[in-house]
Amino acid sequence: MRDLKPRGDLTWTADGIALEPYIREARRGVALTTIRHEDVGEIFFPGEARAKCFNDSVGIGQYHYLDLHGNEEIGHVSLPGRNVYALPFSLPAGALVPVNVDGLILSAKSIGTTHITNAAYRMHPVEWAIGEASGYLAALCVWTNAQPRDIVTKESATRKLQGLLTRNGIPIFWFDDVAHDDPDFEAIQLLAVAGIVRSENKDSLHFCPEGTVSRAVVAAALVKLLGFEKVSPAVPSFADLPTHHWAYTSIETLVSKQIVSGTGNRRFAPDQPITRQQLFFLVSKAVPAVSDRTFSTTPKDRQLLRRRELSRVLYGVFRAKLGI
Repeated sequence: MRDLKPRGDLTWTADGIALEPYIREARRGVALTTIRHEDVGEIFFPGEARAKCFNDSVGIGQYHYLDLHGNEEIGHVSLPGRNVYALPFSLPAGALVPVNVDGLILSAKSIGTTHITNAAYRMHPVEWAIGEASGYLAALCVWTNAQPRDIVTKESATRKLQGLLTRNGIPIFWFDDVAHDDPDFEAIQLLAVAGIVRSENKDSLHFCPEGTVSRAVVAAALVKLLGFEKVSPAVPSFADLPTHHWAYTSIETLVSKQIVSGTGNRRFAPDQPITRQQLFFLVSKAVPAVSDRTFSTTPKDRQLLRRRELSRVLYGVFRAKLGI
């Protein structure tokens, strides 16, 4: 044991001590969004695979627990039991922008976190994601002559930023089966962040890009995408669509607008897979001006629609709607 000593040859110092101290925390900015324990803690998302995905997400991160180094100082935060565990989380653009200071983008450990959430967002891979997001936000501000606040508080501008990030292979939503170089990466990521097409189940990080899509899922996605006000008639239009069905109001909303119809004999078949051709008919009725353009790289045949194709087509509608 007497031979143990610091390795100055590895730290480039005579005494073997690091050249610079590692600072676990910095002066945090008062941001438009403050990321709280409730946004990342496992206990707040029972049975789910991911923590909160912010609508303005510009990155993702993960550290399995909130790494707080406790001490005996009175009032120091110490999380008991499973309160310390964190789920895969996202980075809101609002956490990068100060409440009342223009011309400034927060980054690294200065973003809008609390002492508790900094314990996860300070980790090196997350700081890398924060740096990427900050850099792209700064570039977009220069290109468009806009303040950071202008970008993150206007949906169309935020979506442009998110598109710029994902187009360059940067993830903003947690999926474990969609590669960064997947041709539909941008579409899948953006529609997931917008809450239009996500995982089939909340207990999984899978997107299942090659999976089929049910008629009910398509109806719910279209209503969400187009922002229709939902209707909920007391008497169902279809015998196989009870009022307690999870997609009841979405399907009835499209029925009221004469966008969808049943399969015959007062049946809608909500769990039946939809075809590419059927989706084209729906998009043509809902947004005829962009239907051909959104199907420019997707066949209009009778093959079953895949989940990646649903995101691809609806992303075209999404962009047209926002003018991006």
